Amino acid sequence: MELIEKHASFGGWQNVYRHYSQSLKCEMNVGVYLPPKAANEKLPVLYWLS
Repeated sequence: MELIEKHASFGGWQNVYRHYSQSLKCEMNVGVYLPPKAANEKLPVLYWLS
């Protein structure tokens, strides 16, 4: 998995990663939003598959 984008958003971070999907046989992106508190404690994370 490779980090391809990182953007500050609403005090946290929106990271976009690229990975190879063996099921689909192609590159896929997944977005992960990390809220501000995620820097210091464990929190739920929102994943966006595209």
